[in-house]
Order: sequence, then structure tokens, then C-alpha cells
Amino acid sequence: MDPVEVSEELTGSMVLRAWLEDGQPDRLRVRIFSSVGSRHASPTAASSAQAVHAAVEAWLTQLRSRPDDVPVTPR
Repeated sequence: MDPVEVSEELTGSMVLRAWLEDGQPDRLRVRIFSSVGSRHASPTAASSAQAVHAAVEAWLTQLRSRPDDVPVTPR
């Protein structure tokens, strides 16, 4: 299998660090780290599954939003 070359502009990463805090009514805490290409976003936080879902969806939309509309397709 040949190695896949991926342009940096077509790549992104997202890391979710999640934990449950004791003694809190809404115990979920998530720290979100993301990048698209060479742009690294400031870390953000979420405290609900819906907020995490919205962050992932926004990140994927940003990853797909290319000025030249080149589709992002793995080879």
C-alpha cells in the first residue's frame, strides 16, 4: 500500500479531554483543542453533550469550507 500524501491545508485535528466533576449538578466537563491546517484555535470548554456535538460539527464545517471548494476525500 502506497503512503498517502495529505496536504496540510486539507487536514485538521480535534482533541476532546472529558471528565466528570464531583459535587456538580451538571458533572460533565470537556476541554476542546482543535486545528485546521496550520491554524490552531484557542482551547474551548463545554459542559454538555450537545455543546460538544455543536463544537465538532462547527469544526467539521470549517474543515470542509475551502476557498477553492476542493472536496476533502481520503485516498
